[in-house]
Order: sequence, then C-alpha cells, then structure tokens
Amino acid sequence: MKNIKKKASALVLTAMFAMMQVSAAIDTGLGVGNGGAVINNATAGLTGVDVAPGSATLNFNANTHVNWNTLNVNANETLNFNGADGTNGLVILNTVNQGMSNIYGQINANSNIGKLIISNPNGVLFDGAKFTTAGDTMITAQGAALNTVTGAVTYDPTATRANVPNGQDYVVTVKNSDFTVGGELNFLAPTMNVVKSAFKVGKNGTGDVKFTTTNGQDYFITQTACQGTCTKKYTETQALRLEAVQVDGNVYIKSDKGIVKTVGGGQINGNLNVKSDGSVSLNYVDNGNKLNVKGDVNVEGNGPMMYARTASVDGNLNMENGGGFLEVRNTTVGKDMNLKTTAKSENQLGYKHFVHVSGDTKVAGNATINSENNIHIGNYDFEEGKLLDGNLKVGGKLTAHANNGHVMTTINVQADKIDYASDKLNVLTDDKAVLTANEYSFKSNGYIGGLKDYTDANGNTYTTAEQVISLMENYTYIPKDIKSHAYTNIAGGTITNIEAPQNSQVYIASNGDVVLTGANAGDINITAYRKRIDVQGPNVHAKNINVGPETDYLKLEFEGRDFTTNYTNIKDEKVVTIKPDEKITYELADGNYNQPTLKPAEKTTYLIGPGKTPDPEPQPQPKPTPDNPNPPTDDNVRTMVIIPDDPTKPLVNTPVAYAADLDDEDEVPCRKNVDGSVTVVRAYPMMGD
Repeated sequence: MKNIKKKASALVLTAMFAMMQVSAAIDTGLGVGNGGAVINNATAGLTGVDVAPGSATLNFNANTHVNWNTLNVNANETLNFNGADGTNGLVILNTVNQGMSNIYGQINANSNIGKLIISNPNGVLFDGAKFTTAGDTMITAQGAALNTVTGAVTYDPTATRANVPNGQDYVVTVKNSDFTVGGELNFLAPTMNVVKSAFKVGKNGTGDVKFTTTNGQDYFITQTACQGTCTKKYTETQALRLEAVQVDGNVYIKSDKGIVKTVGGGQINGNLNVKSDGSVSLNYVDNGNKLNVKGDVNVEGNGPMMYARTASVDGNLNMENGGGFLEVRNTTVGKDMNLKTTAKSENQLGYKHFVHVSGDTKVAGNATINSENNIHIGNYDFEEGKLLDGNLKVGGKLTAHANNGHVMTTINVQADKIDYASDKLNVLTDDKAVLTANEYSFKSNGYIGGLKDYTDANGNTYTTAEQVISLMENYTYIPKDIKSHAYTNIAGGTITNIEAPQNSQVYIASNGDVVLTGANAGDINITAYRKRIDVQGPNVHAKNINVGPETDYLKLEFEGRDFTTNYTNIKDEKVVTIKPDEKITYELADGNYNQPTLKPAEKTTYLIGPGKTPDPEPQPQPKPTPDNPNPPTDDNVRTMVIIPDDPTKPLVNTPVAYAADLDDEDEVPCRKNVDGSVTVVRAYPMMGD
C-alpha cells in the first residue's frame, strides 16, 4: 500500500473556536477493527495528515484543535504529532466524540509540540502502549476547548461519560504502558486506574506526574469501608488506584471525592503529594510489596481511612486526616515523620479520629503524632480480640499528643526522647511493652501506667488485650482505684516530667538506673529492679513517691521537698516514711536484705541520703611499738563526712563499718559514739562510691 497524504482544506474562521469543514472525514488508517481513528474536523493549524501502513503523522504549524469521531491505536501502530520546523511550543488539543479511546500502540510528539492533550469524556485506555512527547501532556475525560490564538485550554467539569466498553471500570486506565514526557504529565478524570506502568517525566526524571480526579462520587466504582463490628457501612468511590507504578519524577494527586489508593508496592523516584477530600491508602494491601519513595511524602485527606503500609520513604513522611483514623505500619522513614488527625468532618462509620503506628516502623529523625482522639503505638485485631506485635524506633524525639483520647503503647518503643501527653484521658501501656529513651515526659488527665489481666469480684477475667480494645473503642477514663494497674516499663534514663492530677496514680518501672527531675502529680509509684533511683532538683512535686522494694539504691538529694517518700528499709523490710519537712540523714544496712528468699547474688540494699557520700579518707594505721611490734591493721574502718545542719559547726569524721566484713552478727546497724558521732554499718560494696 502506497503512502497517502491528505491535507486539511482551507479554513474560514467565523469565531474564535471555529472548526474546519471538510467534505469527507479523514481516516488515518489506525485502529482498524477496534473502532478506528477518524478525524472529523480541525482548526487551521493542521496542515496535513501523512498516512502509511501502521502509522499516521499529523503536521501542524499553529495551535490546533483536532476533533476526532474515534481515536484508537492498535498494537504495532504509531500516531505521530509533528510540529513544523520553526514553530515552538504548539498546543494541540484532541477531542473525541464516540467511544473509549483504546491505545495499544505508540503515540509520539516532537519537540515543537509544547502541549499535547487528549480529551475523551467516554474514557481512555492505554494497554501495552508507549507514549513519548517532548513537551507537556494531558490525558483527560473532561470536555475541553482551545483558544487557538493564545493556546489557553478550558475544561468542562460537567461533561459526562457514556457507558465504558470492554468491561472497563475506570474512565482512564493505564496498564503495562510506558510514558516518557519531557515536560509535565497530567491525568484528569473522575476515576483512574494505573497498573504496572512506568513514567519518566521532565529533564532527567525530575518533572511532575499529576493525577486529578473530579466528580468521583458520580461514578460506580465503590468500596465499603468497615471497622470493628461494622454496624455502619459507608460506600466511598474509588477515585484513583495505582498498582506497582514506576515513576522517575514527582507525583501529585488531587481528588475531590473518593478513595485514593496505591497497591502492590511501586517506586517513586521523587516526592509524593496527595490532597483528597476522601480516604487515602498508600499500599493498602500489606502483602510485602514495598512502596519506595525517594523524596518526601505529604498526604492530606478527609475520609474514614488513611494508611501507609510497607513503605520506605527516604525523606519526610507527613500525613494528616480530617475524617477518620490514620495508620502507619511496617514503614521506614529517612527523616521526620509527622502524623495528625483533626476531626475536620464527622466520620461516616461512627468511630473516632485516631492514629495507629504499628508493625516494624523506623524513623531516622523526629516523630510527631497529634490526634484529636486516640493515639495507639501498636495495633489490635478487633475481631479476634488480640494485640498485634511490632516495634517503633525513632532516632530523634517521639512526641505523642492526644487531645480527647488515650495515648496507648503496646509495642516496644525506642527514641532519644519520649514525650507522651493526653489532655482528657490517660497515658497507658500493656504489661509487656518497654519504652527506651534517654529522657521521658508523661502528661495525663488521669492514670499513667500499665494494664494487666485481672479478675473481678464476680470471677470475670479481663485480659490486657480486651481492656486495651475496650478503652480505645469506648474512650473510658481510668480512675485512681483501677483494679488492673501495672507498671509502664522503661529501660532507664531521666524522667524530666510527670504531670497528672493530684487524685491520680502513676506507675513506672525501670530496667535500668533512673533519675526523676520533674513532676507535678498525685501518687508516683516507681521501682527499679536491682537498680538505682535518684530524685533530684526542686521541680519534683507530688503527694507521695512510693519506691518499690526491688530497688537497690534510692537517692534524695535536694531540700524543699513537698512530697512524702515511702520506701522499704532493708534492716527490717518495713516501709519507712519520710515526710516532706523531715530531715534526711544517712541510714544504711546491717547486712540483711529486702527479700531473704532470693539467692545471695540477687540480694538488694537501700541507701537514703542528702547527697553522694564523699570518698572515705584513709585512716592512720597503728605504729609498731617495742611492746607491740606487729599491731593489727583494721581495713574495715573508713570514715565519711557528716555535714551538720548548722553550717557554723565543723565537719565530723565518722567511722563507717562495712557489713560484709563484720564478724559480730549482733552488731547494731547504727551506733552513737561517745563523742556524739555515728558509726554507720553499710552493705559492701555500695554503688556510686
């Protein structure tokens, strides 16, 4: 078949958007058996159509509106858009009247085409296609018009689509296709599905791919969202679905209605920005296929659901949901993570706005979580009534602030600093999670502590998981007399703040040495198994500080205390109470232990004092005499300095005996000497001296 060249006839412009009238349609010869590709008319910029077997080239010398009856390209066919030499930045608008455009072959536009637009309200399907343009490209299902003088394009958002053929469920579908666009690539349609396709945009893959949906609620692709017992069902349009996409460039998504969803992982070598009035789910199906984003991820939604699952973000992860809950799971963040729920709109399913951070999640920088309702670092299976495993690691500071809900932790958490705050309810953990940080701050309107299994007076047993789920679902305030209290477990470090009402209870257990430097609370119950507790500085205020009997070493070293201290003395295993106005003096052990049933290596001791004891000065040894040439040396005697309350009085050197070295088992633990000094018997060795 020889080449056929068909030129458009001369145009008479009767209006700004006047169309070229031709005596017969121009058949490009493409899409045979699939609806064809037939030009109805065009404005004056179309100078000719070159047709050859398997290809058609449209030639232009000005901005042009090409009106197609049908536009289809079969596999192994090519449609070219060619700007004439000497032209630059031409705008070519293609509108389609009938049927979905099925593009299985190749579409090209040369460097003189500044913007190529395909507008088909009936839908567009790219399947196995290859699309290459030097300038900008737009694929849209909106009606469009072109000002051929200025190149300005206007879109009609009220355009409706006909029935989609071939069982297609989306207005625009891109499957197994490759797009290489020198400028910006835009998709504009009510619903879109992009499957296993690759996009390279801008110079060296630094451009933008934009997906914009409009009027998504008018179309029939729906998904029923459900949580818990699902007493309410809410049907939301699925506006955009991206499956295993590969993008060299930035991705921008804007959706006025419906679900924005990515599945099956994917690779975005740039930033990902999503703004939606509906739900947003990044890697909705957590099947192990990772979504990788080399830049930042910024998501703003207003639907019942928002997810980021099995994702890797090299930059910052910022997510905000105004209409429901937000979950980040099995995700790695190279910089900072910021999560927020705002209750911008009522949740259609009836549940509150809260944040889950679960699975194995790592954040290299800071993690900041602000929620209108609950924050749960961890997750649970509502139907099976069990807590899910995981851990959270934060390189910088972890801040979790709940306005009207609990801050709950049921997985291990590690950060440089941990700051938990609940304005209206409680700061809670289960009895297994461990918080590891250098510094901690806890603020609650009620209870601060853990939960454990318990049985009530009627013999009903409540598991920790059941309690967690009930508290999170029902937003129950925990009063002072909680029956299932347990400790919040920390690994050690400095607690800079504990803030809770005066009628509240605080339970903290440390696996390492812990220092308390700030508090304003009721009863603080704190323990450190075989470790040291230091209460320091004038910023610690409480009704009572109760120290668990497992603690090795308790240190109170400041004046002006306004709290009562209760601890277990190792002399007799009885609780000793130090009132706020009571002077503190050293009172050390005689070799007995808090828990005699423990093995010797597990025995513990106590020390209470106003400050670290100065290192003992060596005592002069007896000198040999003719009557006693080998006097015995007493290595068991040392001195410590007792600082008197009256600064005008001199320091007193007081003998100190070590209980581990005493032979006399009846030795009195504290002896008053004739000169008024005190000999203190202490377990040997003591930490910190």
